[in-house]
Amino acid sequence: MCHWKEEQLQRLGSTQDEQELLELLPSLVKQLGYPYYRYVKLSHGTEPWIRNNYPEEWNQCYQEHNLQEIDPLLTRVRHSHLPVFWSPETCAKAPAFWAKKQSFGMRHGWSQAVHHVQGHQSILCVARPEGEIDHDKFYHDAGHILWLCNVLHAAATRHLPEMSSHLLSPREIEVLKWSAEGKTAPEIALLLELNVRTVNFHIANAISKTGTTNKVAAMVAAIQRGAL
Repeated sequence: MCHWKEEQLQRLGSTQDEQELLELLPSLVKQLGYPYYRYVKLSHGTEPWIRNNYPEEWNQCYQEHNLQEIDPLLTRVRHSHLPVFWSPETCAKAPAFWAKKQSFGMRHGWSQAVHHVQGHQSILCVARPEGEIDHDKFYHDAGHILWLCNVLHAAATRHLPEMSSHLLSPREIEVLKWSAEGKTAPEIALLLELNVRTVNFHIANAISKTGTTNKVAAMVAAIQRGAL
């Protein structure tokens, strides 16, 4: 089981510098059992920004043959808030792409995207040559990868213009703080003597005000803006 080093966790939670986070990324995903990673930033009207440690031969093949145009994994994750698992089924419309990707040692992996309300996206992919990713492995790693992707996305988008409505109310901050402690909506409702619907209402408001699309992303944004 992976345990990130305390120093890494402190840097991950305190820095807003995208370059510093990218320097941490290879070590963090490797500790989870993934020697390969790919991080992609997408914005409307611009070329994708990509950083990865995939085999150089695969990167050359991907570029030379313009494989991003037929990459079913990229297409799927760009339109999903859920993880996208790499499998023959996911790549059913591009079997040659799947076979080629596997031949370069990226046989088992998955991708996670974070979507910004202004159209910006961050995608984090992790992969390994051996060892199927079963349900136990995924459930252990999912929180780590989602957190990483949200932290990277928050750093990448922190200079974007903010809406004037981004000021969080004391109650919204309180709900996010308890969420960051791992409390569920029913547990927060009990602690704050609210009903669950009201807790979810405050979470939805916090998501909207931070310009994010899920609770984890809202927590990351609030932490990096000093609200939590």
